[in-house]
Amino acid sequence: MTDARETVQAVGEILTRFLKSGPTSPDHVQETRTTISKLARSIAVSADEAAASYERVCREFLDKVIQVKGIPTRTICGERENQSNIVSSSGNHIAQEFDALLPSLKKRFEWCVTNYNSEAKTYLDGQLHQFDALLQQFLEQVPIGGTKDKAIKSRIAEIKKGLRSLTEWDRFFYVHKARSFPAEVDCLFALEGNPIAAIWDYSPTDEQGDYPKIYDHKQRHDLVYVVRGNWAITKGLMNEGANGYLDEITRPSQEVGCMCHLRWLYSIRDLPKNMVTEKGCSELKRVSAAI
Repeated sequence: MTDARETVQAVGEILTRFLKSGPTSPDHVQETRTTISKLARSIAVSADEAAASYERVCREFLDKVIQVKGIPTRTICGERENQSNIVSSSGNHIAQEFDALLPSLKKRFEWCVTNYNSEAKTYLDGQLHQFDALLQQFLEQVPIGGTKDKAIKSRIAEIKKGLRSLTEWDRFFYVHKARSFPAEVDCLFALEGNPIAAIWDYSPTDEQGDYPKIYDHKQRHDLVYVVRGNWAITKGLMNEGANGYLDEITRPSQEVGCMCHLRWLYSIRDLPKNMVTEKGCSELKRVSAAI
């Protein structure tokens, strides 16, 4: 990355000169666009660099997960000077099964980093495309001989603002993706509790922010997704329902900006009636009668 402030200033000077003169040759517009586009890319963190930074953050989190054998939680009282104030909030069962879960945790770590890199490239490409379109629009509006049109001149400030945004795209993107790996760890630990299904809870905050969504999670709200191979399926007490299995869809926090979450179901009593088989209904009646 080059110095952002100097680059923004340099771009402003190039555009001001172009505003005064207009295109002076057939290639002037394209040459100016190419020059500024290169400068814009020189001050933007690359997607690979952003992913490397995210990987370091996730690795630190994974190290803490491994250290406490569960979701790391900071205690606020009762700690001694020679004791860590980071403990697990995942319970004894996760601690006992942790060594067996570790390979899966590492796989999800690798997947999250790879996915972050892919989505970061798509996001950055989109931001650069928007900047190029704004720049092209300005250059095409300036006539031969230049202009003093205030509306056209105001575009220079917009372009400079767009440049400044490019210097911070990686931080903005991280805000939308910070929960992705911790959410996967949460999900993996939750599955160890033998849930039979999960209800998708849509979050209205998905609609906030400037990031253009390429998904619509509102349509998933309150839908029930089955955990593949769960004990109730194995015993013939439930069916897969109309929405299929949880592993057939993206999970919450994996798509950019997703703030949804899952509510886990552990009993066939909590399922929609059409997902409980005849055998399951008989079992519910039997248990109710016994109670």
